[in-house]
Amino acid sequence: MCMDDKSFPSQLWNDTTSQPDAAVNTWSGVASLHRAFIVAGVGIILTFVVRRLHQIRQLRRLERLHGCKKLPNESGRFQYDFLGIAKAIELGFHLRYRSFLRYTNALFMKYGETYASNVLVYRLIFTCNTENIKHLLSTAFTDFDSSPLRKHLFESITPHGIFTLDSTGWKKSREKLRSQLSNLRQIVDLNLCEQHFQAFLQHVPSNGQEFDIQSCVFALSLDMQTLFSLGESVDALGFSQSQEKKQFLADLLSVKERIVQDGFRGPLRYLYPKQRFIQSCRRARKYVMAHVTREVKTTTCMNKEDDGRPFRRAFNTETEEISQLADQALSVLLANDSMGTTLSGLFFCLSQDTRVVHKLRKSIIDTIGLTPPIWEQLASLRYVRCVLQEGETSVKCRSGACTYTKLVK
Repeated sequence: MCMDDKSFPSQLWNDTTSQPDAAVNTWSGVASLHRAFIVAGVGIILTFVVRRLHQIRQLRRLERLHGCKKLPNESGRFQYDFLGIAKAIELGFHLRYRSFLRYTNALFMKYGETYASNVLVYRLIFTCNTENIKHLLSTAFTDFDSSPLRKHLFESITPHGIFTLDSTGWKKSREKLRSQLSNLRQIVDLNLCEQHFQAFLQHVPSNGQEFDIQSCVFALSLDMQTLFSLGESVDALGFSQSQEKKQFLADLLSVKERIVQDGFRGPLRYLYPKQRFIQSCRRARKYVMAHVTREVKTTTCMNKEDDGRPFRRAFNTETEEISQLADQALSVLLANDSMGTTLSGLFFCLSQDTRVVHKLRKSIIDTIGLTPPIWEQLASLRYVRCVLQEGETSVKCRSGACTYTKLVK
């Protein structure tokens, strides 16, 4: 390999002079990148500040318009926790060790019935005031866009259910559910309910031994609700449950557990894998869709009329109806915890007061006797209604009570 001696120094000079230029270009690129990050950071901070000032201005205007009192903020060691990280850690600690109820009650005693706190960048308002709760959940529910807080929890299992909708969509879904559940005498068969109750009694120890009544009551409520929602009970209390029903029950319980967990986790839910949750949602929805499809096709065949519509158009309408009915059925099944919680808590309270138990038993026997009841007799059980209402209030105040109790057949 040959190289001209005269050209070698000039080539070396060109190589050495190009190195400073490359270094200058590198430092220039790094400086530009730093400036871009700084500009982006300042932009994000300014956007956050402007949005916050706009929210404060809106709140002040609403306070003057409605004569609202200034909302107290949680102070103490979280006073300078602007991001709410320490608060989130403390909430998770009390939730994990089942001291959440005592913790929140202590805060209500300290700050009043309504106060605000920062939790993971969100400004959350905690309230136990009855008028505020009634306003939020009943009289003015459609005025609040709460779907960002709950839509992501239920969208995988009920894409267009009542738990994922707001405003007009929520009102329409509520009216459909109300119309379908308005006449219980048509959708609830008391004879079948009696069969499920007898199955429930098979799980009650005859010797007065303690047992977990909560799981049994939840299974009872699920059996009854699947009966009138899907036309077939899931047989959660049965000893010969099919594999398909066992899988659906396991999927439904898994979905409900994950929904509750993600509701408490907030933004931290993105750190947890969702593959198992998505699979459970798909299997549970497929099970419900199959039952709803069978019911719709049976009803269509019974009421079939030749109106000249093309098959494709009729199929689309039927598919939409099946999807809506599946959303409604799953919404009812997801909400059955309220019934199970009330009844299990009520039985626990009754196990602590034999006087009420004897009076309740006497009122039922005097009104109905020892035979299965009919609808007219159920409507006349006034003392039972009072016990249920009182038990519901007591359960809300003592939601942390143990569910192991004793029952006498």
